[in-house]
Amino acid sequence: MALLNWNRKRYSVGVAKLDDQHALFIGNLNKLHAAMIRGKGKQITGPLLEALIAAAREHFAAEEGLMASTNFPGLIQHRAEHKILGEKLEELNSRHQRGETETSISLLLFMRNWLSTHILEEDRNYAPWMQSHCVE
Repeated sequence: MALLNWNRKRYSVGVAKLDDQHALFIGNLNKLHAAMIRGKGKQITGPLLEALIAAAREHFAAEEGLMASTNFPGLIQHRAEHKILGEKLEELNSRHQRGETETSISLLLFMRNWLSTHILEEDRNYAPWMQSHCVE
């Protein structure tokens, strides 16, 4: 059973590339959740964190690039949100590398909050702008 399900109507920001990246993040959250249910959370946390950090960097650059190219007025604030999210992923990765036992749970809670709050609130706020200013 998935923790979050991708739902285009609920999560879409109107830019296919960004939607695909958001769906990938939700898929990774569900992978971690499924692994934790099977008692394998610790084994997947390290590789998942590394993949998430790389994917987040790529996603943030793509999102911010589109915002810059369309002169989105909330770019500076959104970039600051991304910085906080990236720093939290790096912190979780450091904690995992130090062998902290609760990293899987912390990552799961962080990702669930990030995806359900950041996408539904912060990212959905730019959706109308992107839909009217982007050409895919």
